[in-house]
Amino acid sequence: MYNFLRLAPWLFVCAPTAFAQDVSQAMRQWWVECDSREYCSADIDGLTKDYETLTMRIQRSGVANSPIQLELTPETLVNEGAALRFDIPGVIEGINRKAGKVTDNSLTLSEPIGSPLLQGIMKGETLFVTIDFQNARGSQVFDIPLAGAIDSLTIMDVVQHRLGRTDAIVARGSAPVDNPSDVFPKDGIGPEGSEPEYSGEADAIDVPVAEGANGSSVEVLYTPAELPAAVLELGRAEAECGDPTVALNEMGAIVHRDATGQTTFLVPCQIGQANVSYYVVVHDPDSGSDYAIQRFELPPAHNKPDRVTLMNPQWLAEQGRLVSTVYGDMNLNCGAYEVHDWIAEEQKFSLSVYRAKADCTGPHVEPQKFPLEWTRAEMGD
Repeated sequence: MYNFLRLAPWLFVCAPTAFAQDVSQAMRQWWVECDSREYCSADIDGLTKDYETLTMRIQRSGVANSPIQLELTPETLVNEGAALRFDIPGVIEGINRKAGKVTDNSLTLSEPIGSPLLQGIMKGETLFVTIDFQNARGSQVFDIPLAGAIDSLTIMDVVQHRLGRTDAIVARGSAPVDNPSDVFPKDGIGPEGSEPEYSGEADAIDVPVAEGANGSSVEVLYTPAELPAAVLELGRAEAECGDPTVALNEMGAIVHRDATGQTTFLVPCQIGQANVSYYVVVHDPDSGSDYAIQRFELPPAHNKPDRVTLMNPQWLAEQGRLVSTVYGDMNLNCGAYEVHDWIAEEQKFSLSVYRAKADCTGPHVEPQKFPLEWTRAEMGD
């Protein structure tokens, strides 16, 4: 289970009377909505290899202990009793369900808070949903990206005032369900109430999220004032990045802190149509090192110098792994997929996998399935 601390000031509009108005927010590839009655849903589309769409929706009312419903709506006609299988590689596989009542070609499953499927959705990278349509379409496999799932479910917990309560999805704690959580906590920020050194100004709101495998925490910071000056200056000094203020306001910097006190900053630089570039800074007080900007390799055959920026990175803290995808066009069907592993002894990232797809046409392919070009394990330096 993850122990995240997420800072999301865009949720807290003006005052602690928040959420009298609707919330609509894109979280990576997910879309989360909550209405003024605190009914929330998080949507994502998955695709088969021939572009058939499946919309998955996780929805919940704001009532205490309300059920969590997983709604699946495929393009192809689905019937009651259809067999369903859910697989999340590296997390959990072989979860089987049966479709119950089908309404407007949507089937709904009720999932308990701690169900393996929900936990897998929060931890994994990709969900594969197999549906046996019991017709000419046969069994179809849908690829659903999970980046943004835990963020979306966190927003649902926040809006529904469940932080720290036993009925929260992500931010579960021991507080009773009739105890509305305070999204503006005043205590427990740090020693004697002080905030962490990279915390922001008075308008920064600490939102507890959930417990992590490595005791990590996460914040999202949206203004230069919230980041250490050293982190900002490292980015500004690099020609690849420059002043990150505009990108910060739009995307936010993602700040990960693990149980040892090591902090990893993913700071946005430039926002393009299909890609957002980030630079990465690591601060490990135990190693005696200062804030260190990271540089990233390409395979030796590329014969190019190391770079400061990565496109669309995702930090998998529990694996010590940074994955990056640079898309070649707006259809997100070509480009390069990189895996960089953290080498603690050397205090740097090392490229371990590189996949690339030059052809942007044809059936959609997820980046982690791009043709393999290079691995350190097989090809070495």
